[in-house]
Amino acid sequence: MSLQLILGGSGSGKTRRLYDKIIQESMERPKQLFFMIVPEQFTMQTQKDIVVRHPNHGTMNIDIVSFQRLAYRVFEELAVENLRVLDDMGKSMVLRKVAGNKRKELILFQGHLNQAGFVNQLKSMLSEFYQYGISPQILREMAELAGTPLFRQKLLDFAVVFEGFQEYIAGHYITTEEVLDVLCRVLPQSEIVKNSVIALDGYTGFTPVQYRLLELCLIHARQVIVTVTADGEASVYQGSGMHSLFYMSRQMVRRCIELAEHNHVSRLPDIWLGNEAGSGKGDGKKALPRFVDSPELQWLEKSLFRYRRGCYEEEMKGGLELFSGENPSGEVTHAVKRIQALIREKGLRYRDMAVVTGDLAGYGREIAHQFEQNQIPFFMDDKKSVLDNPMVELIRGALEAVRRDLSYESVFRYLRTGLVTADQKMTDRMENYVIAMGIRGARRWSQQWDRTYREAADINLTELNEFRDQVMAPLLRMREAFGIKPVTVAGMVQAVIGLLEECCVEEKLGAYQEYFLAAGEYRLAKEYGQVYGLVTELLQRLSELLGEEQISRKEFIEILDAGFGEISVGVIPAAVDRVVVGDITRTRLAHVKVLFFVGVNDGIVPMKKDRGSLLSDQEREFFGRHSLELAPTAREDSFRQRFYLYLMMTKPSQKLVVSYAGVGGDGKSRRPSYLIGELRKMFPRLVCSEDAGGNFEEIYSVERARQQLVAGLRRFRDMPGQGKKTDSAEDGKRQHEWISVKGQNENGERVEESMNEDPSQKELLKLLELFRWFLCSEEYHEEAIRLAEAAFTSYENQGIGHAVARALYGNIISGSVTRLEQYAACAYAHFLQYGLELLERRRYELAAADMGNLFHASIDLCFQRMKEQGRDWRTISDTDRDSLVRDCVGEVTAEYGNTIMGSSSRNAYLARRVEHITQRTVWALQQQIKKGDFSPAGFEVSFSAADNLEAMKIPLSADEALHLRGRIDRLDLCEDGQQVYVKIIDYKSGSTSFDLAAIYYGLQLQLVVYMDAAVEMTERKFPGKEVIPAGILYYNISDPMVEKTGKPDEQQVKEEILRQLRMNGLINSELEAIHHLDNTIEKESDIIPVVLKDGEVQEGRSSVANRERFDRLRRFVHERVKGAGKEILDGEIGVEPYKSGQRTACDYCPYHAVCGFDKKTSGFEYRRLKGKKAEEIWEELCQ
Repeated sequence: MSLQLILGGSGSGKTRRLYDKIIQESMERPKQLFFMIVPEQFTMQTQKDIVVRHPNHGTMNIDIVSFQRLAYRVFEELAVENLRVLDDMGKSMVLRKVAGNKRKELILFQGHLNQAGFVNQLKSMLSEFYQYGISPQILREMAELAGTPLFRQKLLDFAVVFEGFQEYIAGHYITTEEVLDVLCRVLPQSEIVKNSVIALDGYTGFTPVQYRLLELCLIHARQVIVTVTADGEASVYQGSGMHSLFYMSRQMVRRCIELAEHNHVSRLPDIWLGNEAGSGKGDGKKALPRFVDSPELQWLEKSLFRYRRGCYEEEMKGGLELFSGENPSGEVTHAVKRIQALIREKGLRYRDMAVVTGDLAGYGREIAHQFEQNQIPFFMDDKKSVLDNPMVELIRGALEAVRRDLSYESVFRYLRTGLVTADQKMTDRMENYVIAMGIRGARRWSQQWDRTYREAADINLTELNEFRDQVMAPLLRMREAFGIKPVTVAGMVQAVIGLLEECCVEEKLGAYQEYFLAAGEYRLAKEYGQVYGLVTELLQRLSELLGEEQISRKEFIEILDAGFGEISVGVIPAAVDRVVVGDITRTRLAHVKVLFFVGVNDGIVPMKKDRGSLLSDQEREFFGRHSLELAPTAREDSFRQRFYLYLMMTKPSQKLVVSYAGVGGDGKSRRPSYLIGELRKMFPRLVCSEDAGGNFEEIYSVERARQQLVAGLRRFRDMPGQGKKTDSAEDGKRQHEWISVKGQNENGERVEESMNEDPSQKELLKLLELFRWFLCSEEYHEEAIRLAEAAFTSYENQGIGHAVARALYGNIISGSVTRLEQYAACAYAHFLQYGLELLERRRYELAAADMGNLFHASIDLCFQRMKEQGRDWRTISDTDRDSLVRDCVGEVTAEYGNTIMGSSSRNAYLARRVEHITQRTVWALQQQIKKGDFSPAGFEVSFSAADNLEAMKIPLSADEALHLRGRIDRLDLCEDGQQVYVKIIDYKSGSTSFDLAAIYYGLQLQLVVYMDAAVEMTERKFPGKEVIPAGILYYNISDPMVEKTGKPDEQQVKEEILRQLRMNGLINSELEAIHHLDNTIEKESDIIPVVLKDGEVQEGRSSVANRERFDRLRRFVHERVKGAGKEILDGEIGVEPYKSGQRTACDYCPYHAVCGFDKKTSGFEYRRLKGKKAEEIWEELCQ
């Protein structure tokens, strides 16, 4: 029995010395068994290294194992009962079940059990307790000593869950952490361990159970050899604070020596390597074995994180490089460039290089993208979660659909996975139908669909029903299998497997795998190839663990989700010669010559510790004060990170390239890590190179050339004074083709001659040379043209032409006045809506427009009923009026939108709200009628070109015309002898205000056009009488609030409400018309926008126009309408939305994502409407 330590700094040759020693002794004693114990992820590499170094090229009597593999070797030897080990996946599922059962006993944890990630945190803590020998009994004892009630209760909750977990698995399973406990119990009986030589390499420290195992090895094995990364010979045996770089190594040495002395195990002389060369000793001139070719790295190993260090004053020879990238993409681009250069110029292999980062999640995708683009083979040392895999989504969506009674969201989560049906077009159609018709619940999904909606007149319901039956059958069968009452877990698992088999998921995943393999997406191919087996294994494991348990659907989903969270897909390297990409803690590197360390920014290096732990650092220190060890606190971990950084940065033997980004992927600025400052202090001559995006000297592949060309074109476009600003993409293409191919500028000068010594001019010349190469290449010529067009693109309004416009709209344009207002706001939006007929998706919901429709329909029905019943608005009682409104609103809401009003509590409330506001509105409209001489003559008065009205039938050319249609909400008339006054009212559920400037610009034409039509229709009805426009008015439907102090007077409140509900619009300024509109007016009218003073109209405070102005306005609008019709048929579709103040046509436009309007793109501009006062407009109209 003996212990020997092999010590030395990183790169001193400890592992090589150990290998040689073990190989030599194994050959001298061929019957002796040698165990080489290394971390699990290092076993394959160690086997390879031993085989390569062994003279016989085999491991012979050397067994390379991890602690876990050693356990199974011993179990096999001693025929230990086959132990069923519960891995993390099973642990999460059991914990979720146990925690649910113990919910009533939990105080702090009870409300967190359903939070995402909580079970995973609970599992991590449980694993930690197992790993450090903390039992439920210890937790209860510590709870008694806890200083705060909160901490005490937390420990008690831990104990409850821990005890429940142990009870559940007792006699059936052991955890992964308990495997070594079992090994400790049986190892003394092992013959293969007795008299063997055990070597441990690659460890920076051990857990308590590993130390127990090491102690047993010291007692029973012939010799134990341990390699330790450490510095000076004297200091390693002395105590030191955790701030010391080699604190963990010293702790490791101290514990090993204590174990040997406690068990009277002899110690062989420690072997020190590189003591005079590195690890803080000597002058650093004698190189450690790893750094013979790199004096900079030798100095780095000697000085990094040491308190007493000098500076490297020698000339930098390239062993250490520092790079500052604009962003993570720039960093990776630099790494790609250097890798290609080292391959080409230094003869290195891809396997000689590695890339590491502290943020693999943030950098991994960019690294994979650029490496694939540049055909650099690589292995990403990372495990990918399967939570976003379509198969897992399919199961989760299906289970959610079963639990939520086939809700819309869950059903289409299930259908959109691509594993149920490949017919996305029919899926889209069905989704549109379901959204529009409000299909919810199993009953609606099981019924035949026989109703449609207005925008889907051409839908094929037979085809849709057949498709629905096909895709929903597997889901409905699974729902039936789940039943209503709780089912056993085994039954639920079988139902899920049945769904997978019915949907042929395994075959479809296989097809995806083949597709990804053909596309070179090997990581995705590997994922899709593994996921079916992993998920079905999880389901079988769940059935074994909880098979006969009866649980609810919700519990089953939660337990299964906990299991899905533990599944990850690992990828085996596809080739030997590849660049390893990993993180600074997990990835184990061997024989690396060049290491790229990217993302060395603050917050990444050192990494901010996001423990996700249920124990705080103070609570962990509490355990430490009572001599109980747990995982390191954040403070302790920060010191450990320095040691891991030291190990990682001293891995390469020739070159270390460190880089950081100025801006993160989120666009926010980033600071360099403190490590950058440390390196600059250690190496004063170290120069930080920067991102030179336009460096055309560093083109090493077509892909790189393409990237440089795109970046260069973008910079050239933004250069002041370079080239001319083109008005179109075609002009830009011609200009740059001419310069590139002919080598001349547009003045006929040679490009070289016109260049000055300005660096930007030289850069432009290189850009043009590069562009010429692409342009002259037969393979890349078209791509070069496209790139130039894209770089110099500029919007140009070319229209669609008269012929295409006629093909789209016909020679007769039919539509409402609203259509013309849309055209005036933005011609392109009009084209999309009426030319291409793009529609917003119809939704089964009450939107603002629906509320307006309900108000309109209810008010109209009230007026219709009054007319049918022969009632007079001036005499109907309040009770009868309110009853009438209530009946009319009830009738409208009952029939509206496929019974949408009763589909939810919210909509039922809105129905009551509609009734209340309609009551208020009809009361106000009645008061307005009673205050005037006008009587309602028409409600929802429809008119069109078919009525042969000049206002509605406008000729545009010999064979082209504009046919308008419309509907006046209410038409009121007042007969006064030979005169008939006309008033039209438009109900608005918003806050529309009459705006003469909006009429001038074509944005508010409706009331004027409607008055034209109303006048024509009235003249036909009253031949021989003079028809006079009295007013065009908006009534804004609302329920205003009135503020009153003291005891309110009901009559005063009503009068104030009526004033707030005053109509706005344009009134005929003749006093006869005004008095007919409000025969109670004295000063300011309560119902129309008119103020009188001394019997005269106050025009400054009123919205009025004399009869001439009314006629001029009608003629102006008529011409504006006619002009719009001509422009539409001429093919005008300019993307020129109006802007008036802060208001634009884009504010509520549904087509913004389609039109591509962007102020940053040349050619796109708002059509700014000049602010005009009413008097200016009247003067212009009357000229």
